[in-house]
Amino acid sequence: MKSLDPQLTVIIPSWNGKQLLRHCLESLRLQTRPAAVLVVDNGSGDGTEEMLGREFPEVRCFRFPANQGFARAVNQGIRLTDTPFLALLNNDTEADPRWVEAGLRAFQQHREFSFFACRMVNFRHRECLDSAGDCYDRRGMPYKRGWGRPVQDYDRPEPVLGASAGAAFYRRDLFQRVGLFDEDFHTYLEDVEFSLRCQLAGHRCLYLPEAVVYHLEAASDPERADLESPGPEPGDPPRVFYSGNRVFWISRNRWLLMCLYQPWRNLPFLAYGWAHSALFHLLRAGFFGAFVRGLFAAWLRSPQALRKRAQLLRDRRISTAELCRLLREC
Repeated sequence: MKSLDPQLTVIIPSWNGKQLLRHCLESLRLQTRPAAVLVVDNGSGDGTEEMLGREFPEVRCFRFPANQGFARAVNQGIRLTDTPFLALLNNDTEADPRWVEAGLRAFQQHREFSFFACRMVNFRHRECLDSAGDCYDRRGMPYKRGWGRPVQDYDRPEPVLGASAGAAFYRRDLFQRVGLFDEDFHTYLEDVEFSLRCQLAGHRCLYLPEAVVYHLEAASDPERADLESPGPEPGDPPRVFYSGNRVFWISRNRWLLMCLYQPWRNLPFLAYGWAHSALFHLLRAGFFGAFVRGLFAAWLRSPQALRKRAQLLRDRRISTAELCRLLREC
């Protein structure tokens, strides 16, 4: 890796994903612009720490003794760095050689934006998008903008609701203004919550089509046993991966997002969204039990979420009408 650029640090949370992480770090060595790299290891037991010391001595590593979740790992990485710009990157990704360069250029050219979403492309089917920014609509449904669509359909920079923390760029002072990721979310949708909090505080996100990252869908999920390496499998069509772990956390955190941000006027749409999800997991996905457990866990935390909502509403910089427009346009 080239001599470190003091402007940008790439933070990579990782848990028992040594092979994925190796591939990710190898792609960062090929960048046209250098960056510091920090891996936050969530107590991996697969030899990740030893692999880093042996194969990537230039990479800094912080290790938790046990898995603390994605949000806490990211926050620890932010605290341990001091560069003016930050990037978050999943360990199940491969960065295009000009990814860092595109992010650094965006910070200089688009000073009115505080954070940036990348063009995340399906690793195995590189003609298809994984994400062109994050969305969250008035039914309470978070989803990837452009998922499964042809890559060329999203080739223009444009404002979006938020950025997937799987590959995103942030100005450091944004975290000083709005706070870090909400650790109550533990894992999944913490990036959607952060994006909504930023929008409420008047900070905007820009989608960068030139900042390309290839993403292997849910490869870091502990229940996904069909992936031992990030190698492509020709003929396997793009699909959304479901597991009990994933359904539990997404259901739980969707409810918390609703408590924090949804305007009361959206209640009819929310009722439809939850009914649709319940039927989907009951009749098609096969994870209805995990879905219900997630809702019960969220219900127990609802009073705390509603207290946070009151503070968010006191501090917000945009009106309820503007928030509704953001959710409706997704």
